[in-house]
Amino acid sequence: MSVVKILLLISILIAFLLFIAQNSAYVEVHLFYATYQIPMFVLLLFSFAFGFLLPSIYFIFREVMIKKRLHGLEEGLKEFSRGYLHRAERLLLSAGRSAHSARTLIAEIIHKQGRTEELKNFNSVALATVGEIMLRGGDLQEAEGKFNQALLQDAENLRALKGLRDLYALLDDWDRALEQQEKVIQLCERWEKEKQKGIKAEIMAMLYIKNGEQKLIEKAFDMNPSPFIYSVYIKHLLSQDKLKDAKKLWEKVLSVGYQEEVLWNLLEDEKGLTKLLDAIEAKAEAIDPNVLFMVYLRLNMLSKAKNLEEKLTAPFKALLYSSQSHREQDRYCMESLKELLTPFVCSCGKTYNAYKPLCETCMRWGNIKLRRESYAGGR
Repeated sequence: MSVVKILLLISILIAFLLFIAQNSAYVEVHLFYATYQIPMFVLLLFSFAFGFLLPSIYFIFREVMIKKRLHGLEEGLKEFSRGYLHRAERLLLSAGRSAHSARTLIAEIIHKQGRTEELKNFNSVALATVGEIMLRGGDLQEAEGKFNQALLQDAENLRALKGLRDLYALLDDWDRALEQQEKVIQLCERWEKEKQKGIKAEIMAMLYIKNGEQKLIEKAFDMNPSPFIYSVYIKHLLSQDKLKDAKKLWEKVLSVGYQEEVLWNLLEDEKGLTKLLDAIEAKAEAIDPNVLFMVYLRLNMLSKAKNLEEKLTAPFKALLYSSQSHREQDRYCMESLKELLTPFVCSCGKTYNAYKPLCETCMRWGNIKLRRESYAGGR
């Protein structure tokens, strides 16, 4: 049946062409000193055919190349997910020579293979990724160069801006870190807006510690009252002899359950702890005995520290026994134990003996928390 239809269509087409040929005008075409008379409809058909044929050939060829490149990218991603890094690199390089975005993933693959030196020659959109790798590897100068190059190519490269912010935080250059964070907040997507504001608040608290500008800690507290910012704000109030306000804020700390984190952060402020001691002791039952012991030890109130002996975990008992001795060796051991105490831990496993807003290992903000076990461990 289909053959009959095809033959019928061909017959109709031939009849149509014959009709047009018999009833159409002829035109003269001059080619190589020869003159030809050609029906006008043939010229029109040829023009239309030529006009459709060339673009069709171009787009068919382009489609074949794109499909080939896409297949290579898919295979490269598949090999990467399976752990075959060399295969993945080869496939992505062959498929993505003109796809610059693929070089970001290639940079990660090269890093995973330990070929970090090769990354220094990377450019284009991979610059920010290479900068992050250098930053995690501790090469701050090289990382800063890569981030700045990325921003020269694209001033709104969010990854590069975040990288510079982290780099300046590691260098304790909180003014420049805040400058970069302002740009990050302007450019970041809505889903991470609140998180970035929280990071800004932590940077502002660190900047307050550096220069003592009151409005910084007030803005930080309004923006994100984290345990660290609570402790810095209480220090600020105590330094201004606003004891009543500091005690009110301490009550709020207790209501949100931040008392251990705040007290540990306050340990370095002996004068402030002394002013707040009666408010702390009034809520002693709500405070972890280990943390309360550290408060007493910091204030040299050894008799009160001794009363907590039965409730202390092993590291703190060792501190207690060392503090009771007058031997120089035991006092040295006590100071060494304090250095070895690591009450704060990041989600990546890195431990710290004091709070930091940014983890220097995984480069994440706000992930360092006070752990609830023995507060000791390797770094």
